[in-house]
Amino acid sequence: MTDDNGGFAQCQGCSAQFPQNAGRGRRRAYCSRACRSRAQRQRDGRSRQAPHNALPIGRSIAEELYSLAFGLLEAEYGDADLDELLSRARSLAKETDYYISAAVRDARQKGVSWESVASGAAVSVATARARWGEAQVMRRLQMRAVERAAARHAPASVPEDRPKESREAVGRASRQLAAALSQLHQDSGLMIREVAESTELSPSYVSRILSVDRTPTWPVVHQLVKVLGGDPVELRVLWEIAQGVPPAPQDFIDAATRLNGVLRGLHLAAGNPTVKEVSEQSNGTLDPAAVEAILAGTEVPTWQDTGAFVIAVGGHPADIRPQWEAVYSSMLGACDFVPKPAAPPVPDPYDSTAPDQGRTAR
Repeated sequence: MTDDNGGFAQCQGCSAQFPQNAGRGRRRAYCSRACRSRAQRQRDGRSRQAPHNALPIGRSIAEELYSLAFGLLEAEYGDADLDELLSRARSLAKETDYYISAAVRDARQKGVSWESVASGAAVSVATARARWGEAQVMRRLQMRAVERAAARHAPASVPEDRPKESREAVGRASRQLAAALSQLHQDSGLMIREVAESTELSPSYVSRILSVDRTPTWPVVHQLVKVLGGDPVELRVLWEIAQGVPPAPQDFIDAATRLNGVLRGLHLAAGNPTVKEVSEQSNGTLDPAAVEAILAGTEVPTWQDTGAFVIAVGGHPADIRPQWEAVYSSMLGACDFVPKPAAPPVPDPYDSTAPDQGRTAR
């Protein structure tokens, strides 16, 4: 404020009187640069105070880094080609850069000084301010959010040169996986925050998984299923299909276990309908006893029964056909028999492009 006699004003920083400029320019609010800088630091300190219940931004990005690093390791062990390895490495490096920005912002929100940030990053204070100022970090995180939103609309882990059917199978499996996890969550009676605490994941990340916003790595799925009281075998194949390339079974037992697991997983994703409800949805193709046998895994069902069951629980037979064929291929490969002349193929009521393997007796 200006003195009534004119020519003087009160400093908003130290309250001292100082000569005010008499020109037409902007009036000074502080008596010196020191007072102005001190006031700015005080404002910065107030703006850095985060809500008590706010989760660090860096934590959610660290979870994504874990997923990307695990994917790179799997690709390395799987003898992936150099293009895929380098592509995964670039994604990991880019997410690491986002993490560093978020981690600095989280630290600043807690009151960490720029001097400490600069020391931890091995850069000068001026460089730290220029690289990780609030505006720069928020702009960078906004860019990350846009990139992730665009990626969610593209089929995950499936190259564009794959058939359209393969990309659609990935989307279906992702939705079924999330539906199965949601059903387990509902049956468990646990709150999302309780699940998050038990798995050491953030509540927002768990919520994104249950809403098909994010398909996590298998270790995360396995951990969630165990916490929610489910059987990981039921979701393993669905997770593999959601990744785009399910691995081949090792033997008959493995193939049969995977087939039964994915059928029970689809049943779980459908909301665990009763045996009678599944039988009714099959339009009489399956009686209740047949449904019970399929779910129990006491026998390998014929393709006609398998396809009818998959349709009855809202699945897509073509997605499960490779799992069923793997069972019969491994079973026939384990037998030492004299080949018979090939019989004409039996039309497949669920997939016109694939030959039927015939029905087996119950």
